[in-house]
Amino acid sequence: MVTGASAGIGRAIAGRLAAARVDLVLVARSGDRLEELAAELRADGAGPDVEVLEADLCDPEGLASVEQRLMAEQAPIDLLVNNAGLGYEGPFHTQHSAEVWETIGVNVMALVRLTHAALGTMVDRGRGQVILISSMASLQGMPMTAVYSATKAFITSFGEAVYEELKGTDVVVTTVLPGLTRTEFHERGRWNLDKWPSVGWQDAGEVAAETLAAAARSRPEVVTGRINRFLALLSGMCPRRIRRSLIGGAARRAWPDRSSL
Repeated sequence: MVTGASAGIGRAIAGRLAAARVDLVLVARSGDRLEELAAELRADGAGPDVEVLEADLCDPEGLASVEQRLMAEQAPIDLLVNNAGLGYEGPFHTQHSAEVWETIGVNVMALVRLTHAALGTMVDRGRGQVILISSMASLQGMPMTAVYSATKAFITSFGEAVYEELKGTDVVVTTVLPGLTRTEFHERGRWNLDKWPSVGWQDAGEVAAETLAAAARSRPEVVTGRINRFLALLSGMCPRRIRRSLIGGAARRAWPDRSSL
């Protein structure tokens, strides 16, 4: 099962799994786009079985329907890719409350509930894997994307803890930390990419390839992209107060009209 499968990293992961003849359950709130992707992946009958599950993970009924599919005994799910996610750019105090709770709902609440549903059946069967798509933003609080980076910090911490809990069960959680990736994500979140670095970007296909390679090796965590791995290393060596000051200064320069930040 791949959530957020209609675009970006989720779509790229689904494509790679389909190429390996892995049967799929595709989840997103855009039913039309899912059906188009499913038809493409089925490849005129030569590809894998592809099931479409249209669901808005912010909607209680939609989320419950995905949970039920994860717990179904027929055609059990042995790999869950928790990819669905969103985030809005801008000062926290000016964000619409609905967007704040939507971000927390998808990035945290839905991810935890789906992971819980999946692991319950996987551990009972004695096999399975969950992939959590986090972000480089999880390594440091990010001004102007405060809620987004905080939710990703939760995912990284959550994935690390559950990985350790599952040792000896033949069930693995792999947490993925991509950096800047060319997808529709930023457009939806109204991110002004002119204010972000021009180097270090990856394509969704590159992230998907590194994600599945890490999962195949049952790695607990992977930072995708060489530049991102170097930055993650520096981040671990730099005191948090210095990182906070540097990133805060960069945010103030990018948003000169927000001198109070």
